[in-house]
Amino acid sequence: MRLYDTYVIYSVILKLISVMQCKVCNTAEYEVNEECCPMCSPGHHVLTHCYKNSGTKCSVCTGSTYTDVPNGLTACLSCTVCDEGNGLRVKKKCLYNSDALCEPLPGHYCILAHGESCRKAREHSTCLPGQYINQTGTALKDTVCKDCSEETYSNGSLMYCEPHTNCESLEQITVTWGTPSSDAVCIYTPSNLGLIVGILFSLILLIVIFSVLLWKNKKALTCCRNHFENETVM
Repeated sequence: MRLYDTYVIYSVILKLISVMQCKVCNTAEYEVNEECCPMCSPGHHVLTHCYKNSGTKCSVCTGSTYTDVPNGLTACLSCTVCDEGNGLRVKKKCLYNSDALCEPLPGHYCILAHGESCRKAREHSTCLPGQYINQTGTALKDTVCKDCSEETYSNGSLMYCEPHTNCESLEQITVTWGTPSSDAVCIYTPSNLGLIVGILFSLILLIVIFSVLLWKNKKALTCCRNHFENETVM
C-alpha cells in the first residue's frame, strides 16, 4: 500500500472519530459551548444559557418583538411593520408569540406574499376611456380591463360598454358620432326644432304683451292719482 493511501485512510478515520465525539442535541434543545440547553418556548428568548446543573433561563418578549417557535435566541425578533407606503395595513397585530400579519389597503392587491401575510401591495389598475372593467380587482389580483366593441363606449369606470345612442331612432340629427370613450351627440330635427322655436317665440311674445299691459296699467294709475291730488288741493 502506498504511503499516500495510508495517509488518506488515516485522515478519514480521524474525521469520523471527531464527528462521533460531537454532541448531538435533540429537537427541543440548542447547542452552546458544547452543551445542549433546553430551548425557550414561543414568546420568550434566552436570558441565560444553561450551565452544568442549571437550566436555560428565559425572558418574555416585550415591546414590538416576538418569537413564534421554540428557540435558543438571545433576543426576540422585531415585529413586521405594515407600511402604508407599501400599500399595506395591519391584518393581525403582533403579539409576543406571533408576528404581525399584513394585508393590502383597500383598492390594492398583493404582489409579494409571505405565508399568510403580504409584504408589498400595488394599487389596482384604472381602466382607460374606451375600456370596461372585465374583472374587479381583489386583494389577490389586479383589475382586468377590456376594450369596448364597435358601436359601444365606456369612460373606463363601467362594468360593461354602453351602446351608442341612435339619434335617427329618436328622430334627431347626429352632431357628433360616438367613439369608444364617448356617446353620440344628437339635436332635434328641423321639424321638431321649428315647433320648439315657435313655442318659445309664443311664450316670449306673451311675456312682452303682459309687460306692456302692466306698464300701461301702472301709468294710468299714476295719472289718476296725480289728477285726484290736484283736485284735492284746489
